[in-house]
Amino acid sequence: TGRPILFFTYDLDHYRDTLRGFYFDFERSAPGPLLFESAQLITAIRNVDRIQAEYGERYRWFQREFCDLDDGYAAARLTDRILIAGGDLDPARATAPAVGSAP
Repeated sequence: TGRPILFFTYDLDHYRDTLRGFYFDFERSAPGPLLFESAQLITAIRNVDRIQAEYGERYRWFQREFCDLDDGYAAARLTDRILIAGGDLDPARATAPAVGSAP
């Protein structure tokens, strides 16, 4: 979406070390600041334009690395498949673009 992301990670140590962990180095790769206290979150919200500029390149990298197929048409593709499978839509009339073909 291009919108800035603020991570309120007050429980990061517990989540990472005890609960679930991560598949990658989240702390190095997060496309936005890791905020541990409410005051930090409030400050970040007030300065969101600066944060968006500061994390812009990391956000784009994260999007390329983890969201390369996200194009906004997932729900339309699912709807088309359900309607086609149920016989309510001719496959030739499906409206969602194929994965990887949307502009």
